[in-house]
Amino acid sequence: MCDEISPNIAKEISNNVDNFLFDCDGVLWNANEVIPGSLETVKGLKALGKRVFYITNNSTKTRAEYAEKCVKLGFPASEEEIVCTSYISALYLHNMNFQGKIYVVGNPSMGEELDRFGLKHTGIGPDPPDDNQAGLQVVSGLTLDPEIKCVLVGFDKYISYPKMMKAASYARQKDCIFLATNEDTHLPMDVPFVIPGTGTIVASVKVPARREPLVMGKPETNMFRCLQKAHNLDPARCMMVGDSCHTDISMATVSGMQSLLVLTGVSTLSNVDTYKASGDPTQATYVPTYYVNKLGQLGKLLGFSIPEKI
Repeated sequence: MCDEISPNIAKEISNNVDNFLFDCDGVLWNANEVIPGSLETVKGLKALGKRVFYITNNSTKTRAEYAEKCVKLGFPASEEEIVCTSYISALYLHNMNFQGKIYVVGNPSMGEELDRFGLKHTGIGPDPPDDNQAGLQVVSGLTLDPEIKCVLVGFDKYISYPKMMKAASYARQKDCIFLATNEDTHLPMDVPFVIPGTGTIVASVKVPARREPLVMGKPETNMFRCLQKAHNLDPARCMMVGDSCHTDISMATVSGMQSLLVLTGVSTLSNVDTYKASGDPTQATYVPTYYVNKLGQLGKLLGFSIPEKI
């Protein structure tokens, strides 16, 4: 489909959608700067009695930290309305009654979410290579912990050769669970250089491990299924609003939701045209139901007070 939102379509959305699931980076804000019109649109939807949820592949914050960021930027949010990959990963292991130790290529927020469920883990923080070692000497003295039965990979600014080696070695073991928070290629920031995403770090582990991880974040449906169970959501009455066809839109399609592509982040209309023309069933899931240039356009069509320049 992929129609640009018109006044009639905006009215249909208002009548037929009860729950709005928002991706954050590239949709509501860029870094710590609110995208004009997004705040007013979210507040307006809440005023209409719509339920709003914040769905992010970002693994560098806990749910509590993400709720705090939302509130700081002016968005109405509670911890129960946040679904982030650090939390979903911990919840997944908790629900399966995981009893071993987890080797984490990640960050402190991932550790905090694991701690909340009492899950044992190691690996967070710097693990630099020894400058005096070269080639195969880097493995000198390396031993694998037999308690580790899971490798969890998320965003890790301290990614290093020793971490890649340890994570891949654990992940190669047949009885080891291999999870990734997400495989986003880059961060959608308006800067003149590329900021590699978590997918870069995941690739550094899965390539040498010669094994694919189970991905917790979008486009997989774990995040939506968690919300659906917690809040009794009907997918047909939900709309996913995102900037990435590969993650946000695909998850919505597979989950049975409507979707709205916002052109302030990763994907473009040219991308959508390519997906529509491909004839590939997988790429067909990347095609959104509707699109807008900026989220504020939806708010304006719904009669909310939106800044003139959006």
